[in-house]
Amino acid sequence: MPQDFTPRQISDRDVAEFSSSDLHREGTRSRDAMPMDAVVHAFGPLFVIEASGGPTEIERRPLLPGMPTIDFVFVDRGTFTYLEDGVWLESSDPLLLAPSGLPMRVRFLTDWKFFVARIQREALLPFLPRLPEGATVYADLTLPERAMRAYVAELAGAQSKASPGEAATVSRMVIEMAGALLRHRFPLLTSQPPKGAVDVWGDAMGVIARECRDAEFGTNALAAAVGCSVRQLQLAFTRHETSVGAELRRERARIARSILQNPEHDALPSGDVAARSGFGSASTMYRALLDSYGVTQQELRRRAVATLEA
Repeated sequence: MPQDFTPRQISDRDVAEFSSSDLHREGTRSRDAMPMDAVVHAFGPLFVIEASGGPTEIERRPLLPGMPTIDFVFVDRGTFTYLEDGVWLESSDPLLLAPSGLPMRVRFLTDWKFFVARIQREALLPFLPRLPEGATVYADLTLPERAMRAYVAELAGAQSKASPGEAATVSRMVIEMAGALLRHRFPLLTSQPPKGAVDVWGDAMGVIARECRDAEFGTNALAAAVGCSVRQLQLAFTRHETSVGAELRRERARIARSILQNPEHDALPSGDVAARSGFGSASTMYRALLDSYGVTQQELRRRAVATLEA
């Protein structure tokens, strides 16, 4: 089945190659000939990407803001700088974690090569109920992270299309590794609910990530989708010291922030941004952005323009 969070709607178990021109069409901008290419392997909810190139500056403007995936980027070689809050930061660190739909400007200073595991957020929620929303780099890898890097690199070099059984095994192993990585790197986001509430909570958070763009989607619809009573659902959320409404607002605010940070959507009216994010009105979105991030949509757009001009 084609997946809408990958370039060119790649089908499950496919292997696809991308040139510089292909990547440009997928939302990656460059100020030069952009010497880079990529190979993508599809394994169900997992996509393994090998990307490489030479010195260049690129700007990633995702065609689908708020993409429901997270990238685990292992740097095989290369030094690069990336723009964060108006400041260029240099890195050759071996690990970068970032939401796939996060707009980003990067200058590659040398020849470079990355291995990327792109994983659906829904598959990772059982490990970490609140996933990281910004880009983070790490200077050192733990032993399990080195094992994950080696395994992802091995998958990236596979020459043939995987069988259904192989794809299921591969995706399950990488998701387990990624979940352990997230728990280790983000202990404050880790929550251990009482036994029996795990399935309701994990399933509910996955459905929220998938359905939150529908402004009419609420507690009753979520309970029906998960297959539990409203009371059971509310109890599971209470154990996590939150509510269905709060998590819907949080996820919708994440998507709205991603849209507003992307210069491609500068001309999009606030009402349209709110509708695309699942909010019933621009004023509701305004309050959610303030509550979640302490910023307004106007400030997010000003930052996007400042980043573009830096």
